[in-house]
Amino acid sequence: MNAIDMMSGEASIVELNTSVADAACMMREQNTGCLVVVENGELAGIITERDMVLGCLIDGHISRKCEVRRHMTTLDEAANPFTDIGDALFIMMDNEVSCLPVVNDRGSVVGMIYAEDLSRAIELDGDLIAV
Repeated sequence: MNAIDMMSGEASIVELNTSVADAACMMREQNTGCLVVVENGELAGIITERDMVLGCLIDGHISRKCEVRRHMTTLDEAANPFTDIGDALFIMMDNEVSCLPVVNDRGSVVGMIYAEDLSRAIELDGDLIAV
């Protein structure tokens, strides 16, 4: 099974200079806990609710003035539509994230894989991840 089989078709995207407050509003409106951060349309990282709380809020930053670039998680690697979901899981573990952008060969974000999706796939077919 590949990433394209598991990913959600939509990813919520913000630019590096988006304020944490605006990102949080977007999360609430779109009922998501993770946003993809891009710079000039290319993947820069992700920002989660946890990043916002443990970074911006606990550090006493003003969320309207604080940009997501300060608290996002930079990803060393993303998935592509043909990444095996076992490999996607390892990418998520290596980056210590619970959501992973899926990018096409042009570098555009085409979807997201969430840890819950992988858990569901493993539950349905325990042979998905070869060790």
